[in-house]
Formats: sequence, C-alpha cells, structure tokens
Amino acid sequence: MITELGKELRRIRIDRDEKMLDMAKKLAKSPAFVSSLETGKKTPPTGFEEAVIQAYSLATAAADKLRVAADRSRRAFTLEPKSAFGRDTAGLMARRINDLSERDLEEIRRILSRGSKPNGK
Repeated sequence: MITELGKELRRIRIDRDEKMLDMAKKLAKSPAFVSSLETGKKTPPTGFEEAVIQAYSLATAAADKLRVAADRSRRAFTLEPKSAFGRDTAGLMARRINDLSERDLEEIRRILSRGSKPNGK
C-alpha cells in the first residue's frame, strides 16, 4: 500500500520525468530504500524529507506538503530536547498524546505553529 509520502515522492519524480533510480541517486539512497518508504515498509528517517526538499529545490507549498506526508507516514518520532524542562514536557506529551481531545491537539498545534520554521531554523 502506498503511503502519503510515497504519493508525494512519485509525484515529484513524475513531474521531473525521473525514475526511482534517478531519485535514489539524487538522495544517495538505494532504490530499494526509496521503494520501502513509498510502500510503508520503512518509516522515513529523521531529516529525509528535508533532504528531498533540498535535492529538488521544492517551493514552500510543495515542501510543506512533503513534510506533512512524511509525518503521516511515520509511526514514531524522536525528540531531543536540550533542557530538562523540554525533556519533561516531551515525556508528558508522549504519555498523554493519545488521551488528548482533537480540540486540545488543535490548540497545541496552533501554539507550535506560531512563527515556526522546520527544525527550528
């Protein structure tokens, strides 16, 4: 079954008349790895979508769409807070995320989206 990330990767390739081998070479990955991401057999590693965005010089809207697709294709996330308070907050979020209402999640998302850029850059 193709993932949302897989659909976006295929769209990028089709738009540029590339084959999977071309994309794999551009990303310094194997075609089997790219295929496994597309089909959901592997979860995208941290930073993968940023590598695609950079390699293909994606515009803001396309980059944002790829980031959302990558996040939706992940089964887990790795957080590395720099402070003790950040670690406490991340731990609490991890323990409670599945118990939060949609409204609570929307509020958290709104807070996190304020003036933010990917990877804190």
